Amino acid sequence: MFAKIFDVEDLTRRDSAFDAVAKFEDERVGIGLKTWIHTRDLTYQKVAEFNKVAPIEFSPLIEEKEYDELIYKISELRNERIKLDKRQYNTNHEIYHNITRDNNQMNVVETNYDLIQLDSLKLLSQTSKTYVFSDGLNTYKYYASKSVLLKEFEASPDKVLEKIPIIQFDDPFELLKMIELPVQAQEEVQDTIYLPLYSDVQMKVEEKSGFNAWNAAPKNKGSNILRPEYEAYIPIPKWIHHTFPKFFGFDALDRRERNIASSFTLHLPDDRKFKAIVTQDSGKSLQTNPQKILGKWILHDVLGLQPRELLTMEHLMKLGVDSLKLTKLDNTNFKIELADTYAFENWKIEIEDKIRESGSRMPTLRPHLLEEE
Repeated sequence: MFAKIFDVEDLTRRDSAFDAVAKFEDERVGIGLKTWIHTRDLTYQKVAEFNKVAPIEFSPLIEEKEYDELIYKISELRNERIKLDKRQYNTNHEIYHNITRDNNQMNVVETNYDLIQLDSLKLLSQTSKTYVFSDGLNTYKYYASKSVLLKEFEASPDKVLEKIPIIQFDDPFELLKMIELPVQAQEEVQDTIYLPLYSDVQMKVEEKSGFNAWNAAPKNKGSNILRPEYEAYIPIPKWIHHTFPKFFGFDALDRRERNIASSFTLHLPDDRKFKAIVTQDSGKSLQTNPQKILGKWILHDVLGLQPRELLTMEHLMKLGVDSLKLTKLDNTNFKIELADTYAFENWKIEIEDKIRESGSRMPTLRPHLLEEE
């Protein structure tokens, strides 16, 4: 509802630190949305989940009773995700926009979207399942059993920006009966694929190809000239072209079609647009011209790496991302955005299940297993 009324970009279906991004002339604002029933002025609300990293990063610290290290690691990873999305969506400001529902009114409260101050952390209390800590600006609570981080929000009278009268229905189903929706044409389902930031064969980020192509040997044999900073390309596993043969509007496995195909436009999360092509043997590479345009955006602008700094699986795990989501708008326009850890692998499992259900011939979706055999 917020996104529709205020005409902002809705991020609630994405694994993002923000729920929406608003654009005001040259300003881009990352917005966190929270709603709760106003039973008291102070309340804890969930701000982050750590389901994937908690067993690896947090559980050992809890077992060793390293609680100061635990709250530091939680705070560090929370900050990294916020900074990642600030870079990805190129935001200038960030806020929490909160609505609390009281008797026959709703209260509008806005607060700062702060990074956690790592040098001011203090553990306030802990049990076997909860850890409460402060950074001097805000108070947080980590639930180990659910791997979630909550932040304390205040909605006392002096924090309320506006009070809006509302009518509360005792039976919401009676209200729904009053709503008549026009019959709408079925929305067209957009084609989507996922591309790994790592090698689908080696299950790691290669040091001299893909996003580390800048680290490969010089193009001219015997030359000492280094490849350009941020030279990179997105690896496309061959099985994706077999399974989605016309995703890019042409048969990427056919060299002739690939060579005569025109470039297409990549739409970035921060509204920038780049021209790109599918190239190399078997269409294994998605790249811009020059290649460093793509590399600088992903490696520097989004992932925060410095020139000639290797991308590693450890860095991706720390940020909670390891793949890219590519959504086809039409044959010449594609939306590209980061996808969270295991998104590519989970998508691959879904594709395998669909192929089995259809009874079609199963392509080789797991080349790294064949190599091991």
